[in-house]
Amino acid sequence: MTERQSSRRRFLQLTGAATIAGLAGCSSGSSDETTTTTRTTTSASTQTTQTTTAAPENQMRGPREGDDLPTDSKPSDGYPPEFDTVPEERSIDTSAYDTLTREVQGVTVEVPLVPIEDAYYWYARGEARFVDARSETGYEVSHIFGSVLSPAPDGRALDPTSDWNEADRVVTYCHCPHHLSSLRAAMLLSTGFENVYAIDEGFQSWLDRNYPLAGSDTNRDYTVRTIEGETNRLDAGETAWAFHPQTDQVEATEIESDGTYTLELKFVQVDAQSTIQVETPSYAIQAPLSELTSGTVTAGTGTPAEQTRSASSSTNETTNSTGTNETMTNGTETNETMTDSSYSLNWRI
Repeated sequence: MTERQSSRRRFLQLTGAATIAGLAGCSSGSSDETTTTTRTTTSASTQTTQTTTAAPENQMRGPREGDDLPTDSKPSDGYPPEFDTVPEERSIDTSAYDTLTREVQGVTVEVPLVPIEDAYYWYARGEARFVDARSETGYEVSHIFGSVLSPAPDGRALDPTSDWNEADRVVTYCHCPHHLSSLRAAMLLSTGFENVYAIDEGFQSWLDRNYPLAGSDTNRDYTVRTIEGETNRLDAGETAWAFHPQTDQVEATEIESDGTYTLELKFVQVDAQSTIQVETPSYAIQAPLSELTSGTVTAGTGTPAEQTRSASSSTNETTNSTGTNETMTNGTETNETMTDSSYSLNWRI
């Protein structure tokens, strides 16, 4: 594993407020800790009702988790190795896919959402490269066999896509179920890739169908920890975030019209005492996970989180004379408004 940075630049460096406002959360109104067993696909910016492409069973033949899978001799290309059993050839009408609208550096990008059955069809036949848009920690625990890690939105230093053919089909995925993957897909599309899709139902649907996996704990049952929060009603349509700095894991959800929000965390390597940072346009706080899941989170919960901001999304991180991030405790200076699409926000605990 590469060395983690506790003050890693956040996704917001390359994405504006319009992108954040379009993020879809994973609200279910569940208890604080439940095991994910069903599909959750809530998205205010999805243009049409989400659909899946039905396929006859004989067309879904292919590898499954637990099979004697071939060795992946090219782990950086995003393709799985060639399988002995593959689905029969069929036509797929990608023009009928639902889409999400994302803003990337001021450009509006339409991201198509591929149903899990179609994604698996491309996968088993070796007709798409697969990109995991989550954190390094999540990827190491469990990921789609043959996929590469390229975190949302820009891949960071881990990005293996820079030398890929931009005409190749690329499928991105994340866990809740497609906000991080659609951010990564939008960035790839904005930089020249022509054929990029985000898995509609997310990584959990891959797990539920027993499709091929790799990682240190492929049998893991992911636990959902639910954070219910409330912020200023003027933040409606913006995004609430949750971070675990030690492992770079992140979740996000859209703030409702009444200022409430629900964050569903599928973090690994955390427990009740793990410190989580929660941010909305109006506040940033940090507290143990047990405290955040025991009641409604507000600006008065926990302790204020240390924040670092820079004026432009295209600039490098601001540093002081010691080489560390300069910090601010309020947003009173020019270009410090959280809804300004030009800002970037760095963070640490």
